[in-house]
Parts: sequence; C-alpha cells; structure tokens
Amino acid sequence: MSRFNMSCWSIILLLCYSAFTVKAQVYEKVPELRGDIVVFPITLINAYPFIAGTVNGATGKFMFDTGFGISIALNDNFVKLADKKVKGSGVVSSGQTFKTSINDTVREVKFTNGISYRNLEKISSGNYDFLQHNITPDFLGFIGHKFFKDYLFKIDYLHRKVTFYRNLPERSISRDFLANEKVLAIINFESGKLENHPMVKLKIDGTDVLGEFDSGQNGLLQLDVPSTERLKSRGAVVRSGTDSGGDTLLTVKNIIMDGKFKTTLKGLESSTLEGTKVIRKELGITAPNLMTIGYRFLSQYKTVWDYDKKKIYILEY
Repeated sequence: MSRFNMSCWSIILLLCYSAFTVKAQVYEKVPELRGDIVVFPITLINAYPFIAGTVNGATGKFMFDTGFGISIALNDNFVKLADKKVKGSGVVSSGQTFKTSINDTVREVKFTNGISYRNLEKISSGNYDFLQHNITPDFLGFIGHKFFKDYLFKIDYLHRKVTFYRNLPERSISRDFLANEKVLAIINFESGKLENHPMVKLKIDGTDVLGEFDSGQNGLLQLDVPSTERLKSRGAVVRSGTDSGGDTLLTVKNIIMDGKFKTTLKGLESSTLEGTKVIRKELGITAPNLMTIGYRFLSQYKTVWDYDKKKIYILEY
C-alpha cells in the first residue's frame, strides 16, 4: 500500500471514529432533555421502541413511550432501589395494574449516546414485572413526554433512531428537521385532555374514527357494532390472522387521516369497548370508534411530532 493510500485510509478511519464517538454530557437532578439536536439509537422489540441505558449500574432498556406523561419511571422489579417510598398504584392502557413508589435520590441514569443524569430527585418507579415477562427481561422503565417536552422529534424505525430538535422560533423558519426528507403529508392534531396524546380525525371508508398516536402501542381498532358490520361488508376491515396471544388481527383499508392522507394498515389488534376503557377514561374519549396509531403505522413512515404546533409530519422512508 502506497504512503498516499495509507494516509487516505487513516483519514477515513479518523472520520469513522469521530462519527461514532460521543462527547459525554452529565446533568444533575432533573431528567429532562438538553441541547439543540440530540439523537438516541433505538431498538425494536415486539413492536415497541427501546433506548438502551443503565440505572445505578444495572444495564437494560427504556421503552420510549409518548403516551407516558412523566419524564422517567423506573422498573423497581429490575432496578434495586433501596429507599423507595410506596405511593399507590397505577394501570396501563392494556389493563395491567402495578404498585408505584417515589425515590428521593437515584444515583445515575446513563444512555449509550453519552448523556447521563446524576442524583435525580423524586423519581417515580413501579413494579413492571409484566413487561419484563412479556417483552424484555432487562426492562429499566419508561421515557415519557416530560423528558422531551420542549422538543419536537423525528422517529425513524428503519434507521433505528429518534432525533430531538429543541423547539426554537428560528426552527420554524429553517425546518431543518425536514432536510433531505420527502414530506407526504402534514397532519393536524388536537391534544384533548392530555397534551402528550395527539388525536386526529380519521375516516375508514367514510366512517368516522378517532385516531390517537402513541409510540407505546402496536395499534388497535375498536368499532361499534354498526360500523363493524358496515366496514366488514365493504371489505375495508378484514380479519388477517391472530397474534401469539390468540387475539384477532385486522387489515384496515381506505384510512384517510385529517382529510388528506390515505393509507392501509395491516396487523392492527381488534379490540372491544371494554378493552379500551382504560385509555378512554384517561383521555376522556367518548367517540364510538377508536384507533390507536403505533408501530403498524410508524414502521411504514418516518414521522415528526411537533406538539407545540400540533402537527405530525409524515415522511417517506
């Protein structure tokens, strides 16, 4: 190899090393995102996005769950938290209940992109053993909306990353979060009772449905009886199989979002009104027909979620 080629190869190696070297950033007490543009690698497990990290030295994964309101909640069935104080109980949208606690001090939460938080105060925790057993045994907890409340974000399942952009006035002009992207549609949403749950008007083959975006969902459809009969007779809702738990899966065609974007979703879980009662109560939803929009949609399109402007940008992969 010539000296010239060796020099070129050295430069390439240096650039590659620089691209994957992350400058450590350490913050104290409050687990909230900082910086202008921040990227977290994600891993997909059973349709859910996870961010790798450690808590007090215990290595595992956090679920990135936009439907979770607080910044960070730890799984105290996996992470040993000696000084936790029992607070009460909670319930997730799928119906499982769990005990909750408050922890005055968590020594360290560290992520693989070099960001870490130390001496965190008043951190929530819960016994999420059902997620350990059913999804991943190293479940650390949740990362929720308050963690990134001053940011918009782009979630990209194909390239396995979520990128956060601080919501600044100049960003509304530059729209750098759309650089080199093909925008398929810009969807307007309402927040309703809770700001972290974007809700959008849908039509399925002309039938009104309320859509609710949530990265912590696979995607489900719950229809009243008249809508079920009408859409099945038209072939807009078709049974497409069952999942590993024996639940019915659906293919749903002719979905129109916000009157402007048409799509088809495969593998939506079929739900009853009883099956959606927790999320309906939490969000104050009274609409007869409901679709949660999660993995089945997000695996088809990149999306940018702008809570400040109440818009979701649908981008082509």
